Amino acid sequence: MFMRTNNNCSGNIDVSPATNARSGGWALTEAMFAIGIGISFLVALMGIFVSSSISFAGVGNYINMDRRSRNALDRMTLNIRKAKVLTTFAPAALVFTYDSAGTTNLAYRYDASAGVVTEEWTVSGGTTTNTLLTGCDSFAFSLYDRDLAATTDVSAGQGKVISIAWHCYGTALSRTNSEYMQQAKVVIRNQP
Repeated sequence: MFMRTNNNCSGNIDVSPATNARSGGWALTEAMFAIGIGISFLVALMGIFVSSSISFAGVGNYINMDRRSRNALDRMTLNIRKAKVLTTFAPAALVFTYDSAGTTNLAYRYDASAGVVTEEWTVSGGTTTNTLLTGCDSFAFSLYDRDLAATTDVSAGQGKVISIAWHCYGTALSRTNSEYMQQAKVVIRNQP
């Protein structure tokens, strides 16, 4: 407690308690209120950080799926257009003879149990396998003739256009994202 001194005219010194009860600092209620506001701010900041992280991971996952799909489609389109003859057709596999001598073959295969699409090059008996897509829950080849009528015939003059369709998914931060179905039609230019 503070004491105030006054010199009055009579020469006596007046010593009395200070009339101002607050001498500075915070009261307990003000401190608790400030701590509550601070904690609320930090909780809101953490919520924004977590939701932003999840959103950015999801967007990154979509970008990676799109990049892989475009790369796979570009490679398949380029190689199918250059192939000489389609020798085997199935909804989950294509096999091409790639050169006139028949020593180079190209195959695309879909393994439904693993969700993987592979590209297999066979050159003079040696096979090299590249994985084009992962996380595919559906994938199918379709074959069309010159008039775009569906066919399964790979004999000469048949099977000129190949349709490719797939649907893939990816996981980021234990959340699964899926892309829209990708689809394209590719003309086998060298097919008779």
